Amino acid sequence: MEFARLTAYLESLRKENVPQCDLTVWVDHQQVYRHFTGGLTGRETYWLHSATKVATATAALQLVEGGKLRLSDPVMDYLPAFGHLTVAENDAPRPAKTVMTVEHLLAMQGGMDYDFEAPAVRRVMAEHHGDATTRQIAQAYAEKPLAFNPGRGFRYSLCHDVLGAVMEAAAGKPLSQLMQEQVFSPLGIEDLTFHPTKAQLDRLAPYFTIDEAGSLRPLPQGLNEVCSMPRYESAGGGLMGSVDSYILLADALANGGVGKNGRQILSPAAIDDMRRDRQTGPAKEDFKRVRHKKGYGYGLGVRTLIDPASSRSPLGEFGWDGAAGAWVMMDPDHRIAAFYAQHVFNYSRTYYEFHPAIRDLIYEGLGLG
Repeated sequence: MEFARLTAYLESLRKENVPQCDLTVWVDHQQVYRHFTGGLTGRETYWLHSATKVATATAALQLVEGGKLRLSDPVMDYLPAFGHLTVAENDAPRPAKTVMTVEHLLAMQGGMDYDFEAPAVRRVMAEHHGDATTRQIAQAYAEKPLAFNPGRGFRYSLCHDVLGAVMEAAAGKPLSQLMQEQVFSPLGIEDLTFHPTKAQLDRLAPYFTIDEAGSLRPLPQGLNEVCSMPRYESAGGGLMGSVDSYILLADALANGGVGKNGRQILSPAAIDDMRRDRQTGPAKEDFKRVRHKKGYGYGLGVRTLIDPASSRSPLGEFGWDGAAGAWVMMDPDHRIAAFYAQHVFNYSRTYYEFHPAIRDLIYEGLGLG
């Protein structure tokens, strides 16, 4: 293994408006590479934003394997408001022609958007004096007309937040408790949470954004915007955690669902189901327009490689990323897991340039691909 070029690349990002970053690479339950830049110590915490979705998909498929949830289940069976969905057609809402299912939520085929400030949400928050629950807020999302009939397209959206509410209803417990009991505790993960302590917040890595002029500027340290509602646990973007904790989840998913400590959280068959491309017809065309996912399709909560010519990684390599630049990759063929963290918002180069380069340099360093 030779990772000199990978290290040089990570260091070079400091000149490309990424002042700090942290990367770990594991193979078969063992760390083979770790490097952090810009004065980090490696103990920092990060808001994971959409990298949360990998943990959510894992817990959802656990419920499926346990018989508490089915991919074909109508969402309205768990959240009744979703039995009255409408679709925006020529600026007029019409009754939806298809029933939204759990699979639609996981595969981002629900036709929803990413509007946390919809009038129905504001109304529900006001009715509950700012303290509405995950399920109460998720039900409010059903009031806004969809962009298309469920299953008839792909649109990155609040689908996974609604999925979190469905999971709560199916399991009969809050999402945070469900994830702690089913995913985090079994793997020995101590530093992933929807509700960070003061000590975890004190370790939060500095936040930055790219402004309209393309310049880097610092942001105030604070809460993830989806955590401004105290009892709302965002399955799509609400987790905070450290690199050392998140990699334990990625390592398990890269090793047939078995963690470093030997605990099995998911079957290999379920992981294969997760990373199977689900986009067909109009949904496939929609996903092709996500320009920073060249060579990938979308499975159940994760990107999945479908064109090996675009990457040094093999077919079925899978993972996701987050709004501030977090990125996770799992490769079951070679039992490789990698997790990269940064805190820079509004930086498109992160997704179509930095992440693919890091991925390919990992494989180069391992002598693969």
